[in-house]
Amino acid sequence: MTSQPVSALKAPTELQWDDRLPAKERAAFATWNACIARLNEERGVEINISGPFLKSKIAWKLATYQHALLHRVVALADGVAVNWNGRSMLGAMLCARALMETIAVLSFVERSAAALYEREDLGGLDALGQNGTFATRDEALLKEFPESKATNILTYVKRFDEKILPGFSEHYDRLSERCHPNASGHYFMFAKLNRDEGRTSYSDDAAPQRHAGLILAALAVISLVETMNARMNAVVMKIADLQHRLAPVPNDPQSDGAG
Repeated sequence: MTSQPVSALKAPTELQWDDRLPAKERAAFATWNACIARLNEERGVEINISGPFLKSKIAWKLATYQHALLHRVVALADGVAVNWNGRSMLGAMLCARALMETIAVLSFVERSAAALYEREDLGGLDALGQNGTFATRDEALLKEFPESKATNILTYVKRFDEKILPGFSEHYDRLSERCHPNASGHYFMFAKLNRDEGRTSYSDDAAPQRHAGLILAALAVISLVETMNARMNAVVMKIADLQHRLAPVPNDPQSDGAG
């Protein structure tokens, strides 16, 4: 992979600690910001069909899919920070929940790529990159490309809960209650009832400490993305070598003439 300097991209916003959370959580904010800064540096700006990708289209497909997901992770992290810093808790929750979803998908892709590589399943690896990249719920597109039907996001969330982090799905559900226009997402998000006076009052955030804790818990898994991304980088290079060995590109000067 060759890339332009990452400075060509917008730097993610840093999450700013404030009194919505206790002082002991300052360290968590510092860890989060440092992790996002490193992931930002990992983002590819340009992936060319050269080097290992010249001898493996499958590896190229998986790398381009991986980096699209990584860009989404950084963009959503930026969204959480912008909304948090601006005290828009609902906006921060929406981005935090979408971040959890994206991490679950990235985990599935990384684990699936590793398993398919071990089985030397080039067809499965090609389908993983192709179908994941073009996954859709658009019925018109699915009539032409039924294999690209997107998997329900709850499937990824539950797999992540089962394989990686128990409790992940439960917390995702708690955030979902607030991200949807359910009671927790409208009345209990913005309103407080004074029963003695028979008065309902509204504010930008009716329970800032509680909502802040929910957001911080969602962000705690970000450190896992670095590990996943590093493993994905390694397996993509192995897949390039695997395809070159099993199905060399015709007329490739590096090929031994087999196939």
